[in-house]
Amino acid sequence: MSINNILKKIKLARINKNYSQKDMAEKLMISIPTYSRFERGITKTNYNFLTKVCNLLGININLLDTAIDMDLVEDFLPVYETTSSKITTTTGSISQKEIEALIKLLEKQQEVNKLILEKLIHLKAKSI
Repeated sequence: MSINNILKKIKLARINKNYSQKDMAEKLMISIPTYSRFERGITKTNYNFLTKVCNLLGININLLDTAIDMDLVEDFLPVYETTSSKITTTTGSISQKEIEALIKLLEKQQEVNKLILEKLIHLKAKSI
């Protein structure tokens, strides 16, 4: 699996934890631009740093390179980011468009979860 797919998984995990890049930078004691460059794959990383990031996000580093259809992630990640920021700033009702975006996000998340579950079941069966 490419480093870009691994970084997309890290970004997805960060968003699912409701952590901003600022939150991650503070927890890792680095600057926000440094963390942003890491997550975008602009700067190279090492295993120790990757381990720290995974620990903060509750990710098993050994599962980072498992095959998950990253096209699904790419499809709903921008929707999630856009929708979640709008909802947190919305004090009134949610628009029909936002509801539809959330439904799409949840449907895509179910697909990703199913793929992850299938992979984990397969890995468990191989280890028995």
